Amino acid sequence: MFEPAELRPVAEWMVSESADPMIRMLVCAAALLLIAAGPPPARQAAPPAPPLKAGAIPPGDAPGARDAGALPRYAGAILLESKASAFDELVLPNAKLERREDKVDANNNALFLPPEPPTVEGRLTRMSYLLPEGRSVLEVVRGYQQAVKEAGGSVLFECNRDECGGSAVSAARSGGSKTGIVHMLYPYDMISGPWTECVLQEDRAGQRYTLLDLPKGAGKAAVLAWTVGDVSAGSNCKSWVGRTVALVVTVETAAREQRMETVAASAVGQGLDRDGRVALYAIQFDTAKAEVKPESQPQLAELVSFLRGAPATKVLVVGHTDNQAGVDYNLDLSRRRAQAVVAALTGAGIAGARMVPQGVGMAAPLASNDTEEGRAKNRRVELVKLN
Repeated sequence: MFEPAELRPVAEWMVSESADPMIRMLVCAAALLLIAAGPPPARQAAPPAPPLKAGAIPPGDAPGARDAGALPRYAGAILLESKASAFDELVLPNAKLERREDKVDANNNALFLPPEPPTVEGRLTRMSYLLPEGRSVLEVVRGYQQAVKEAGGSVLFECNRDECGGSAVSAARSGGSKTGIVHMLYPYDMISGPWTECVLQEDRAGQRYTLLDLPKGAGKAAVLAWTVGDVSAGSNCKSWVGRTVALVVTVETAAREQRMETVAASAVGQGLDRDGRVALYAIQFDTAKAEVKPESQPQLAELVSFLRGAPATKVLVVGHTDNQAGVDYNLDLSRRRAQAVVAALTGAGIAGARMVPQGVGMAAPLASNDTEEGRAKNRRVELVKLN
């Protein structure tokens, strides 16, 4: 609908002597038709797009998903899911997986691990991607390797299909089978998104894996790529069959924010009297090591002060871990850490007969191991009163 200001030049022209009578008549008729028609109808908003059906190929990145800054995305890939923690640790596959005799995971899968798996710590990000159609597993892995090498990094390990050890076809959400690299990188209980489930809960084909050393000491990256295998008749993921997907895990070198407070000698005694135990977080160890770090000295000094002031007290020195490696591995690590603390206190003049080192591994968590905050709370040394 024209506004009055817009019609004013037309009206002025119509009353002028230069206006042709016939044209003036046609313009008047058109104006009368516009007035009779009234204002144009308001524009209708476009209907909202229908929600994606479960198992549908997504048109773009999942809402809120973010790439890790340490590694570029493969061109044209869709980011299906990402999970990050500011500081965490992860055991990374660095060699062919071998059967751990008589050991199974929580889902009754025969346990396969590298002979000497390294544990790395830092900013941990897990990402799952859907690659563009026509991209092969080999092409994707080579692309990541090339990007890292061109930036100054290196390839630490690579394997293909059954050469990787364990299961090369079982899904991350599998039970009663064998574990594989996918189980180490993306635990069963972390699968959440509907699109990620189509990637991680279905059988896999053509697996290829590489472990990368990021340039300039920035950390490590693991890339596991495969094609989605056959799905069951009732599966929602039929459109994914044959598509190449990639699981990318980065552990970027990052300093842990120091939040551990030293427990004073008086508070140690109060905790033992009140609860029979006291948790100590200021006794620190490097990941997967049992040597007491130098920054633990203030806490050790408080323990020495307490034990000297209570000469009749005997204690258990108990090491605790999170659940980020196998049961036996954590049990042994916690035992060695407890022994290291006893050795440090003995070296400071406390009689060894008053202290019994004990490791319980992951057996006594104080919080859920599903988050870094929970795992940090579970990694500790405790004093437990014996008398």
